[in-house]
Amino acid sequence: MNNIILKKKYLINKIKTKDNTQIKSKPKLKSKSKPLININNIRVHIYLLCYNEELLIQHTINHYRNYIPECKITIYDNKSTDDSVNIAKKLNCDVISFDTNNQNDPLKKRDIFNECWKKNTVVEWIIVADIDEWLCITKQDLYNEYKNNVSIISVKGYDMIGESKKKDLSDIDLHKINKYMLNTAENKNICFYKPKIIEMNYTPGHHKCKPKGIIKYSKKIYILKHMNILGLEYLTNKYIQRYQRSINARKNGMSKHYTNDIIKIKNKYNNKLKNAIIYNE
Repeated sequence: MNNIILKKKYLINKIKTKDNTQIKSKPKLKSKSKPLININNIRVHIYLLCYNEELLIQHTINHYRNYIPECKITIYDNKSTDDSVNIAKKLNCDVISFDTNNQNDPLKKRDIFNECWKKNTVVEWIIVADIDEWLCITKQDLYNEYKNNVSIISVKGYDMIGESKKKDLSDIDLHKINKYMLNTAENKNICFYKPKIIEMNYTPGHHKCKPKGIIKYSKKIYILKHMNILGLEYLTNKYIQRYQRSINARKNGMSKHYTNDIIKIKNKYNNKLKNAIIYNE
């Protein structure tokens, strides 16, 4: 009986040639391939750091959901005292609170950027940013870069220059601001393909990084809009608030760009506005 079974298996593994001879067929080798990812199932998780950003947070969330409709957004909130958290929750974002004793702590924020994404096992692309950083990249772009085996997105930073006359920015449409100045400090590698990245190793402010993993930067350069210089009243209020919370940071040589000198803030704003370039999206 065993001989008959073996003979059948042998005959099954034979194929006939044109001259009716028989040869053994070779077993098929399993090909190694990437997981099947398409434009419909590619997953993106965005982590945003926030402190008292009630004027901007809804616009930032809308920006990312417009570019990447099914993205998941998590807000790391530094104990905001305004309505930022309520706005985020109403817009179905996850909110994680962290405390720095009412001080701007660049080292703590650096650690969050370096660690927040690591336990996420159900995602392809990660974006880590401040609330005022709007990366202009679509789901289709990310899928194209995935097909190109890219692991880190190349970025060019633009300081967007708004002309609001109000502290609450209610007189302008942030999404239609069309003036900017280049800002190399905002050339941040805030978007990466998680399956190929082990560490990002961001520095404070996540201006620079030393990534580890399978590293390939995109040839295409994407715009990162820095939504900060949106109007003189808004900028003055923000800088004074940040200056007051950065006492410890300044002692350690960080966050020195914040000031409570109203004349310096006004000169900064006017110089940016005067030298702004028209932005054509």
